Amino acid sequence: MNYPILDEATALEILKAKALPIWDQYYAFFSSWYGGIIKNPRHLLTIPLDDHGVHRGDGVFEALKSVDRKIYLLKPHLDRLKLSADKIGLKLPFSLLEIANIIIETLKAADQSETLIRVFVTRGPGSFTANPYDSKESQLYVVVTKLSPPGIEKYATGVKVGRSEIPVKEGFMPQIKSCNYLPNVLMKKESVDRNLDFTISFDERGFLAESATENLIIIDKNKVLTHPPLDRILKGTTMCRVFELAKKSGLQVAVHPISEADLFSATEMMMTGTTLDILPVTLYDGQHVSDGKVGPTAKSLLHLIEGDMKFGTPY
Repeated sequence: MNYPILDEATALEILKAKALPIWDQYYAFFSSWYGGIIKNPRHLLTIPLDDHGVHRGDGVFEALKSVDRKIYLLKPHLDRLKLSADKIGLKLPFSLLEIANIIIETLKAADQSETLIRVFVTRGPGSFTANPYDSKESQLYVVVTKLSPPGIEKYATGVKVGRSEIPVKEGFMPQIKSCNYLPNVLMKKESVDRNLDFTISFDERGFLAESATENLIIIDKNKVLTHPPLDRILKGTTMCRVFELAKKSGLQVAVHPISEADLFSATEMMMTGTTLDILPVTLYDGQHVSDGKVGPTAKSLLHLIEGDMKFGTPY
C-alpha cells in the first residue's frame, strides 16, 4: 500500500478532522516549547515526539484541582514536583514561583470555575536515545481540563476495591511522580477488567502500598486513622492534608505498616486523591468493610476537606 506524502497544511486539516469529543474538555494549554498559552487547544495539544518525556517517560508531573476559582494545595503539589525532579536529576525550567504564576495565567485563559490542572516537566526534545544529556533543555507543559470527580452515588454507597497482582515499584521509585507510569496503568487496567473501582498493591513483606493514582487509608480496629509509611508509596498531598485536618479535629492518627489482616478488621476504609477527596470503600475483595455501609469518619473527613478548599490560592 502506498501512503501519501503530506504537506503541513494537509496534515493540519487531517488533524482537525480527527478531533475527539473529549478534546472539548481541554480548556487551555501552556507550552514552554511554544512559549505561551493556547486557549481551546484541541488541535495543538502537542509536544515533540523526541521529547524524552514521551519516548522514555523521562519527566515528572503533578495533578491538582481548582474549585470555585481557587487552586487547592498548590504549594504542596509544587514542592512534590521539585522533589520528584530532584530525585532524577531533572532541572526545572522555571522557579516554583514562576510555575505557580504560569498555572494561574493558564487558569485565567481557561476561564473555568472548577478544573483539573496537569503540570508536566520533561527532559525535553533532542534525540531518541536513552541518554538524558542529549536533550536540548527541560520543558514545562500545563494543561487545564474539565474536573470529573466520581459520581455522588459513589460517596453515598461506597466503592469496590481488590488486591492488585501488579508488583510494587522498587527502591525510591514509588516516591517519584514520574511520567513512566506503566505499573499504574496496569493497575487501572486490572481494576476495569475485574469490574472493580480500584485495586491496591502490597509490598514483598505483605504490607499495603497504594492504588494506581490514589492512597488508601483506614480506621483500624482501635478507631485510629492510619496510613502506610511513606517509604514505598507516593506522598499523597490529599492524604497528608486529610491527616493534618483530622488531627486538628481531635481524631487519633497514626502511620505504620498495614497488613491485609488489618484491612479485613478495619472499621472504615477510604480512598484519597486529588479528584476523589475522601471516597469510602465498602467492599474489599468481596467482603464488606465493617457493616458494608459508609462510615461516619469518611463523611466527616470529606466535610473537612470541602471546607479546607475555601482557603485555596485564588486566580
